Amino acid sequence: MKIFISAPFGNYIKKEGCVSVTGTWTLNPRGNRLLAVIKSLRYNRELGGWTNKLGLSNPGIDIGMNKLRSGEVLSIASTTQTEFKELNTLIPKGMNLEINLSCPNLHDLDADELEWDSAGVFNNNIRRWCIAKVSPLTTLKELIYLIDVLGFRQIHVSNTLPVRSVGGLSGKSLIPHTKGLIKTIRGVWKDEIEIIAGGGIDSIGTVTEYIGEGANHVSIGSLCFNPFKLNKLLKVLT
Repeated sequence: MKIFISAPFGNYIKKEGCVSVTGTWTLNPRGNRLLAVIKSLRYNRELGGWTNKLGLSNPGIDIGMNKLRSGEVLSIASTTQTEFKELNTLIPKGMNLEINLSCPNLHDLDADELEWDSAGVFNNNIRRWCIAKVSPLTTLKELIYLIDVLGFRQIHVSNTLPVRSVGGLSGKSLIPHTKGLIKTIRGVWKDEIEIIAGGGIDSIGTVTEYIGEGANHVSIGSLCFNPFKLNKLLKVLT
């Protein structure tokens, strides 16, 4: 089992035995990430998790690639219909990638309308990691498109839960969605797919639940806000 430190935490947290995911990066700069965090990141007691409206703020793919260390994973996203094709001309064929396909405004579109149609260009036999990161609301139809049409064999379930007016929600609310997606993938594709499970992980119990449902690996996100609990969990896992 691999332990991933999810983006954007992977930009700053490097732990022995863990895979840091940096980003998320886009072709062109989209503003200051730190400023976006300060302005939008909040703990919502009513919802029981962290919310944000980061909007993929980042200084652009060139800086992202230059900062990437050996063994790390570069998280990328598309903001236009052609961006993935353009990124593919810049990113080395062997560079580890996580393709962020989980923008909240995509989950309710039909597969032929998604901006995912060119995401499959990154799949090859050279990368150790070429991961599709999906929304907690991803449908079976969308999974079929990602796996059977675009050819992804590594799926990260799942990103933040879209909540009207507050942005993306992370935390315990994701657990039933993530477990449901694991069951769906295992039910249809058996052991053909490598599953990375994330959402609400704050103890060994949640990790055990995800692995028990059929996940191969786990991804840690908002727990990084609590360095003491993070280090305590990693001592058990690594």
